Amino acid sequence: MGMRPSDMSEASMMDVAPTISAILDLPVPAQAKGMAIAAIVKDLADVSRAALIVPDALGLFAWRLWREEMPYLDSLHRQRSLVLRSVLPSITPVNFSAMVTGTDLAGHGVASYDHDFTCETLFDVVRASGGRSAAVGFEGYTGSKLLTRYADIDGTTARGSDDHIADKVIDIAEEDPPVFLIAQLGKVDDAFHRYGPSSPDVVPMLRATDERLKRMIDVLKSLSYGVIILSDHGQHDIDEPDTELRGGHGSDRDEDCEVPCTWT
Repeated sequence: MGMRPSDMSEASMMDVAPTISAILDLPVPAQAKGMAIAAIVKDLADVSRAALIVPDALGLFAWRLWREEMPYLDSLHRQRSLVLRSVLPSITPVNFSAMVTGTDLAGHGVASYDHDFTCETLFDVVRASGGRSAAVGFEGYTGSKLLTRYADIDGTTARGSDDHIADKVIDIAEEDPPVFLIAQLGKVDDAFHRYGPSSPDVVPMLRATDERLKRMIDVLKSLSYGVIILSDHGQHDIDEPDTELRGGHGSDRDEDCEVPCTWT
């Protein structure tokens, strides 16, 4: 199995699925173009389960501005950190799909959360090995509309606070821990779109996200999960009078494509 070296500062979103496969000692999804990230595989070698926790749109641009407002996540990054680059276009369905397939849009075929995968996924690989997987997300968001259609455990929650997502992750993990779990924290993206990623108005949401991450990860680690915290894409500020959105993404600019990644 191919490995990206541990000192590589920037990896690809397509490397996530091969990394999960290596951690769990499972085959890589058949069409994967990425390679396992050696540093993550080495550090999580002793875990029996793996989780991807994804604060949607928390890109490197916003992270550099606001990391002091997220002391728990900052403490993890000070121990282990790298940068991932989103595949194009830098939108949510495309990059969540890259995470679970190891390939890009041309390989997985998912341009919208209503589309179907055209290749093998981590959900398929885990199921073929006799394990179970779970996906968690708000009703109407990619975590639910796309991923729960393929996972064994449907973690759809009603729209509301990301506390509902954290509660669902913990409930699923404590009740009957799946081998692989992926969760979308959708309100980060919503807040960045509304205010812009550099607006101080996003700080209360980021502080609350930090508390949720700690709450989830404390439980997951107690259940022998290795946890990877990353985003699907970033956002850039919009300063245009003809739109209500203050933040956007989808382009190839660094603000949209560079995301921080840590693991524990």
